[in-house]
Amino acid sequence: MIQENQAETIKAIIVHPCEIIRHCITALLEKHGYEVTLIVDSCEALARQLVNQTAEVILIHYSQCTSRGLITQFIDKTGAGIALLASSDSYHHDTYKDMMERVAEGATGFLDMDEPVNTFLSELQDIASGDVVISKKFVKNLSKKTGKVDENLEEALSKREMEILELVAEGDTNKEIGEELFLSEHTVKVHLTNILSKLNLKNRQQAVAYIIRKRMMMESVREEGSPA
Repeated sequence: MIQENQAETIKAIIVHPCEIIRHCITALLEKHGYEVTLIVDSCEALARQLVNQTAEVILIHYSQCTSRGLITQFIDKTGAGIALLASSDSYHHDTYKDMMERVAEGATGFLDMDEPVNTFLSELQDIASGDVVISKKFVKNLSKKTGKVDENLEEALSKREMEILELVAEGDTNKEIGEELFLSEHTVKVHLTNILSKLNLKNRQQAVAYIIRKRMMMESVREEGSPA
């Protein structure tokens, strides 16, 4: 759980086109110990004001990521983790259609503003710490656009563990995985613990991040091997 007074203050920058939402996010983060150093309405505005700016995390509404190269520029100049924001609620029904492209640019977070506050804050803190985080409702966007996990993993994982890892990549919970594979929730948890141990990962979010990197490497190899 996120504490209102964190041991170390996390510096954040907020980019959102709506002024009210910018200030609401600012109030939420400051209540939980963040220091919001800059608030702007667009990535272009942020690019103009990045001189001497430092941050551990930059929150950007996904609609503002229209110019290629800006995310990489922000990371190079601040060293911050980039958390993209969208809403999965029935009214907005946002999606990250270009998720892989944003990952390639360096984005490390794809957060759902329709999540419970504690979940949102916990995921944001993971991003500020260097982890890759994709909110559950957006994980499926990734799995629809990419192939299966690298077959070389079969050397490290059992067939059952590979099946579970694939379902983790699709954003399924332990309960959903159990129903799909006719396993108890406890058995799925044991398998997942073994998977994380074998791959030297901390949690299922890191497992998803690991899969993203594997898929990007596979895609890069395929592109290099394609005839000109």
